[in-house]
Amino acid sequence: MNQLRILMMSPDETARGAAVSALLQAGISARGCSTSLELFGLLNGGAYDGVVLDVGTLGEIGYALVARLHGSSSLGIVVTGRNMSVDSRLRCLQSGADACLPDPQDPRELACILLSLARRLPSGQQDAAPAETAANGQWELRDQGWTLAAPSGTTLSLSANERLIVRSLLEVAGRAVGRSELGEELQVEGGSARASGSRSIDVIVSRLRRKAELAGLILPIRTVYGSGYLFADQ
Repeated sequence: MNQLRILMMSPDETARGAAVSALLQAGISARGCSTSLELFGLLNGGAYDGVVLDVGTLGEIGYALVARLHGSSSLGIVVTGRNMSVDSRLRCLQSGADACLPDPQDPRELACILLSLARRLPSGQQDAAPAETAANGQWELRDQGWTLAAPSGTTLSLSANERLIVRSLLEVAGRAVGRSELGEELQVEGGSARASGSRSIDVIVSRLRRKAELAGLILPIRTVYGSGYLFADQ
């Protein structure tokens, strides 16, 4: 097996340096970066087998980043982060992470996980096959509605409120759904009570669009002025 090549993304310079040093000592070729912009620049400029992402301070953006990496390549993905709850770790795994290690971590465990992943990764990630496309070339919900898959195969992890809104719009794709109707759906299905107002619906949709853009997607959710939103015909 060729030497494993890993990128480590963390905004914490000290933690990043310690992790890279530990991986190098384990015989793993490792390089660090601090932002997603640097990460994708390095991925575009070289061949890597996996990434280690510190998403402890990224919130929803962290899940979108994991989903983008999972949907666009066959990289191994290991997520780390301080004070990550069980729900946060589950969201990371649902978004496409292969493993999730809450901090503080033992660098030996991280190295073992990466080496284990390497045994199932195809050689030469730059020649890996493209991601599987969504069924029938359409947008669809997966994982009990927690993941939105684009026709290209790229996936987007959804929060509880985003999941309910996207599901409501997809069920009647091509027809506008009013903000009040979406708010009622959130209340009935147990969404945040604060998210039931018209303004809150707009904020949720706006954040969802920004998260999709980070994953390289343009959501076909259209604003219908004076009414609400619609998911464009598939």
